[in-house]
Amino acid sequence: HAVIITWLDTFTSMIAGCIVFGVMGHLAHVTNEKDIQKVVKNGPGLTFETYPDVIAKFDFVPQLFSVLFFFMLFLLGIGTLLGIVTSVITAIHDQKPHWKRWKVVLVVAVVGFCVGLVYLTPGGLSILELMDYYGATFVTLTLAVFELLTFAWIYGVDRVCKDIEFMLGIKTGMFWRICWGIVTPIVVLVILLFSIINYVPMELPSGYNAFGWCLYTVAVLQLPAWGLYAWYKQPGSDPITRLRAVLNPMSDWGPEDATTRAKYHSFIGEHDASLSMKKTCTASFVRRKLFG
Repeated sequence: HAVIITWLDTFTSMIAGCIVFGVMGHLAHVTNEKDIQKVVKNGPGLTFETYPDVIAKFDFVPQLFSVLFFFMLFLLGIGTLLGIVTSVITAIHDQKPHWKRWKVVLVVAVVGFCVGLVYLTPGGLSILELMDYYGATFVTLTLAVFELLTFAWIYGVDRVCKDIEFMLGIKTGMFWRICWGIVTPIVVLVILLFSIINYVPMELPSGYNAFGWCLYTVAVLQLPAWGLYAWYKQPGSDPITRLRAVLNPMSDWGPEDATTRAKYHSFIGEHDASLSMKKTCTASFVRRKLFG
């Protein structure tokens, strides 16, 4: 299923790219403009100005294609919203399982609606572009790099594969281990560095860009701030021991069911015991994290 979803997502992105650049090329040809940047706008302007203008010039039922286009945007918005809201609701429900789910959904929906009203103000479009530029692109890439490093080298790809083996009864092949542990972190890191090197401030008043960087800083500082808090809450006086405790899963980590969790700890304990018999060096550390 993971392979099918990945290929379908890639194929859909390729089709969308062909459509976007096809429309841009058509507009450049019609207007006899060689610089495409002067023909179309980035961001919401491309969606709500360029595309409707092109669709309105269709010879065959432009009204139908306009309805289909904006219905597609509506479905994309709903799909994205479901992913975001579901993540928030699940995180809250995991921490407070005794809270009624419909109340959590209602509060999250009302708060999200009230926050979204900011984008309906006269300067809402500028705020939207600012949030998308600083709050989505840079923050997402930075957090993704640290998340991948944590996933692959702190928790360990081999531990993840053992979790999959315990849950599904299948062993993960070397291809996925190399992709998760090496290829994907490097690719995302290169994308982040490329974005930083090619950074161009938005054409907004200087205060907007300063606010954007403050937004980025506050979001990224959550990682070291909560890490230090977790380290501070660990018992003991030795800082190294407390750091190791922070970097290891908690004792109650595992399936929610007590019986299944006991079987999981027994399964992982046998695997860890076999690893402890091996020599420890840099090469063996890398091999152990990736391949066990």
